[in-house]
Amino acid sequence: MARHNINPTPNADGTAGEQRLELHWQRGLGVQLAATAWKGEPGRPDPVVEYLAPNEAGETYRAWDGPFVDLNRDQLNHLIKQLRIARDQAFGRDE
Repeated sequence: MARHNINPTPNADGTAGEQRLELHWQRGLGVQLAATAWKGEPGRPDPVVEYLAPNEAGETYRAWDGPFVDLNRDQLNHLIKQLRIARDQAFGRDE
């Protein structure tokens, strides 16, 4: 499955943000979007790490985790339209 992460912009104090957006897609299966949060050591998010080291019980967890939403083509088109409206109203239109 192809994917793209929109990683956090560093905070004003130089620390890394601990939330990001994840976009996953595959032809024939659709698109998934999630707002995920860093589940590792606080204040030290690593945008490259996929899974955290196993705990004492041997369980492995996603380093960035959160609920994913499945989007069909109509929903994705609607989201794109709404994002353009939000961008233009917040930052002005691209010329």
